[in-house]
Amino acid sequence: MTAATALPSAPQLVLGRRRIPVILPKLGDPRLKLSAVIVMLQVLGQTVLDFKLSIAQILVTIGFCAVVDTSVTLWRQGVLAWPASALLTGNSIAFILRASGTKHGDWWSLHGIEWFLLAASVALLVKYFVRPGGRHRFNPSNVGLVWVLLVVGPLHVFPQYLYWGPLEAPVIAALVVIAFGAVWVLRAVRMLPMALSFLAPFTLLIALFAASGRSFVAIWEADTISGINYWLHICTSPELLIFVFFMMSDPATAPRLPAARIVYGAATALVAAALVFFQPTEYGIKVAILASLTIACAFVPLIEAATRLRGREAAEAPAGTDPPALSARWRTAVQRPASVAVALIVLSASVGTATLTANDDLILIERGMAGPRNAQ
Repeated sequence: MTAATALPSAPQLVLGRRRIPVILPKLGDPRLKLSAVIVMLQVLGQTVLDFKLSIAQILVTIGFCAVVDTSVTLWRQGVLAWPASALLTGNSIAFILRASGTKHGDWWSLHGIEWFLLAASVALLVKYFVRPGGRHRFNPSNVGLVWVLLVVGPLHVFPQYLYWGPLEAPVIAALVVIAFGAVWVLRAVRMLPMALSFLAPFTLLIALFAASGRSFVAIWEADTISGINYWLHICTSPELLIFVFFMMSDPATAPRLPAARIVYGAATALVAAALVFFQPTEYGIKVAILASLTIACAFVPLIEAATRLRGREAAEAPAGTDPPALSARWRTAVQRPASVAVALIVLSASVGTATLTANDDLILIERGMAGPRNAQ
């Protein structure tokens, strides 16, 4: 069956004798809602929040992801589909990634664009090829960001700061957009409980870290950040909220079962806190939070399987449909090449994040004493 006959009601693009079905965006698609929220935050970043990011960097990254994804879909499925996921991937990468040396107001600068395109390429490659069981395992933009931040490093790239400025009109406007966007987006995909299951343990653990004397240095603060400020700058950061509400909530990679989503949120919080604990820099803390999702996503099938075996879903299963033993399915999964790739990605994210704790150059960069960011 051809793509044209499979989608007879879809608009078609006629090229000679070939008819290519065209799949347009749907207004109810939650990805459009999320894209609208990120675009509003991008506008605030370019106008009043002083993001060190250019409009050109944003547009080129989004355009690259859109062209690649549209081409792959056309080649594989024979349809010209609106690249909703790819647009979101590109926008998410551009929202978080920064090229060292870019200044606010360099609207059309392509400085460091190669790092944005590298992150986008890694994201799309993982999305297309690391698909154990036919389902992509990782949030694409998350993997691309973690990989570039760890491999390229702080001399060339850095994540958007945890601190967006004093609690005045620009930051308040951003927080309002994030709060309303969270309700608007997460209610549609039923992810609010998952977000809360992350925030509750994570904020508690960071409070314990602050009480125990943990601290970090950041280029936007002359003094070492400790005590209540340690907790405030991490747990009330717009960046953390965006991570929880808009990156963790990807329905394609989060668990499908409500109970499994609660476990997933809490597990990600524990991993994030464990990675954050040892980090003496803001760069390390931000990478630790992002890497926690990479690690947690790898275990989503295990979380779902355990939930089915122990939860109500297993009790309500029809007779004769008992799932195979969890250990047997796990042994089968790890023998697949895609599963080996998953393990390597998790291992590199874990080890790479851990090595940031002993990076003396990173501390100098955060103190403004070395690297391209010391002039910003």
